[in-house]
Amino acid sequence: MKNFIQKFIFLVLLILPCVGMAQPRVIFDTDIDSDVDDVGALAMLLNMHNRNEIELAAVIVTSDDPYAPLCVSSICRFYGQEQIPIGFLRGQPTLNNHSRYTRQISEQFPSSLSSHSEAEDGTTLYRRILAQSKNNSVTIITVGHLSSLMRLLQSTSDNYSQLGGKALAEKKVKRWLCMGGQYPSGKEANFYRPDPQSTLYTLQNWHKPAVFCGWEIGNKVLTGGQRVKELLTAEHPMYQAYLLYNNFASRPSWDQLAVYLLSKDADKYIELIDNGYCEVNEVGENRWIEGKKKGRKHSYIHLKDEAEAEKLATEIDSLMIGQRK
Repeated sequence: MKNFIQKFIFLVLLILPCVGMAQPRVIFDTDIDSDVDDVGALAMLLNMHNRNEIELAAVIVTSDDPYAPLCVSSICRFYGQEQIPIGFLRGQPTLNNHSRYTRQISEQFPSSLSSHSEAEDGTTLYRRILAQSKNNSVTIITVGHLSSLMRLLQSTSDNYSQLGGKALAEKKVKRWLCMGGQYPSGKEANFYRPDPQSTLYTLQNWHKPAVFCGWEIGNKVLTGGQRVKELLTAEHPMYQAYLLYNNFASRPSWDQLAVYLLSKDADKYIELIDNGYCEVNEVGENRWIEGKKKGRKHSYIHLKDEAEAEKLATEIDSLMIGQRK
């Protein structure tokens, strides 16, 4: 009997560390074109995916740059993850290659796509991944304008689910991490350009927890500088992206901070302000309103100590590069 109890205790101690450690299932929605922080954020997610810390289930490209989904495909393929499905915002009136790096990366590095038209429709991909996921299991990370997320919420039943978009999101999504807005108030590009109505609609119709990563925090955390230049080589797509964008002059980590919230170390630097909710007007200006409002489970991030911004930047650089602590 004594030996049985000892074996039982040993098994419990062995199993306990694994309890509650299921991989977060992530959909990454990015406007990877005009800025380079999207590349850093995608690199973080792919490194975390390859270490089995998360499951990167899909990348939705919310961009009018036709080379943007090809660029994502090249980066995913470089990391050995060419099977990750890529969606694209279909039906835009015009497409224009305005990025400093998307075409160049898609031409320098092999891509599984030869044209943006080969990418899956973004709304369909959102619905497929959500329908195939367990209830309350998916984390959506948006680091661009919210046109694709709005289309998900507006979508109707299809072959993947009889639920409309809002009901599907409420059933399957655990939380939404959003790079957007300024706090406590301001006007930030993802919320007002080019589709402020998508911001207004999404915030009015989103009822699961949402965490907002404001411009003011990412602006203090500079990454993608000399450490990336020194620790990567020219054969790496992230090296090329930062070289082409600003020759490693560093860049604020707006998008990377949204991804960093997945890290086990996030609470060392970041706290959540959850004493109210984010309100947005028709031109994309936002303000934080104290007090609770039905259907709004909002919070925004705050840096615990401004003096730690440089250390946080070093950690994010390491996660981008793929260095383990």
